[in-house]
Amino acid sequence: MSRPWKSELHVQLGRGVTAVASCAPWSRRVVARAHAEGTPAQALPAALAALRERCGALPAQARLRVPDELVYFTLVAGSTGWSAARQSAVNHFAATLGRQDLVVQVVALPGHGAWLAAAIEPADLQTWQQALAGAGVQLAHVELQLLDDLHRIAAEVPDEAIIALLRDEGTTLVRVERGVPVELSWERCDPRALRLVEQRLLAFQGGIVSSQPPSVWMLCRAAEQRDHWRHMAKAHGWTLLLRHAQAAEAEA
Repeated sequence: MSRPWKSELHVQLGRGVTAVASCAPWSRRVVARAHAEGTPAQALPAALAALRERCGALPAQARLRVPDELVYFTLVAGSTGWSAARQSAVNHFAATLGRQDLVVQVVALPGHGAWLAAAIEPADLQTWQQALAGAGVQLAHVELQLLDDLHRIAAEVPDEAIIALLRDEGTTLVRVERGVPVELSWERCDPRALRLVEQRLLAFQGGIVSSQPPSVWMLCRAAEQRDHWRHMAKAHGWTLLLRHAQAAEAEA
């Protein structure tokens, strides 16, 4: 349960860098930050130790955001209830991955016509919980970077679109119809490889039978990445968005 009157620790996991921030009660204003390089298992304890050196005692509860690379995703269509959607997701992961031990959650997507189902390795979750507990912090919330990004850009993206979300180790592609995500694909590749990502994106777009394919919106992680893609995006008529700019607006 969220306790807004208490300070809160925000954790952004990453494949190469993990960032932590101590946030003030109510406003959630960031009062101190720290980060560490390495895998999440290595970087999280180091980042927590660095933050403790800066601000002393850490908040008692944490909100942890997980990147796409550490999650299995699927979409559950329809307006079914949470329990039915979760069971459908559990069945899907059991059938496709042969796994019944994954930690599965489902969350309503923008547009409220579908659910995003996410499965996390139980060993990963246990590692994160133990790292936080070792610093005297309880894991209160697990959030998904993909869901957060889709919520942030929902007002900017048209009802018919393809969204390409550039990540550390690949790109998540989402097709939106009538304002609702209907198809999702994870493409593991170097997000700096212009031609490779271009081929994957065009193939994803080409799978749509339409005389006028939907527009493409690409979410970049930083201004440098946006500049890297600017020429190709202009050539194809793609729209570039910047995650950090939106996050700053949301925190203001």
